[in-house]
Amino acid sequence: MGPRVINAVLSVCLIASASLAACTRVPESTSSGSAGSAGSTVGEDVKGVAKASEKAAKDIGHATVDLGDKARKSLEDATDKAGGEGQGAWITTKVKGELTRVGLDPLHVHVDTAGQIVTLSGTVESAADARKAVSAAKAVKGVLGVKDHLFVNPAQR
Repeated sequence: MGPRVINAVLSVCLIASASLAACTRVPESTSSGSAGSAGSTVGEDVKGVAKASEKAAKDIGHATVDLGDKARKSLEDATDKAGGEGQGAWITTKVKGELTRVGLDPLHVHVDTAGQIVTLSGTVESAADARKAVSAAKAVKGVLGVKDHLFVNPAQR
């Protein structure tokens, strides 16, 4: 979309400048012959080009504003998405660190974070380890909730 709008704007500018360059003014003459009508014809042509140039300038202005608004919106969306993903990665890292701190193997407990909600999955040795993992995740700053999808190793039940 962007390159097409820019090409359209450049095309309008090129046409407007070519139209202005093609206009030549007939020198005013003191004779009352056909030079007066040629001068008035050129004057009308210049007025027409001026109106067309003014319209082109307004169209370019509107297109520029629209393009700027779209760029701003895209930038806001990208910033919001990056901020959310960065916070999720930070929470995931902190939860993994907390799991290690309480003695759980972070290679067996998978941590997923979406919108400040942490999902724990994988296999732990006991129900007590599962409770310990959930408590550790809840203790991390920024975590709003924890989903427990942990399985207790069947050999340890």
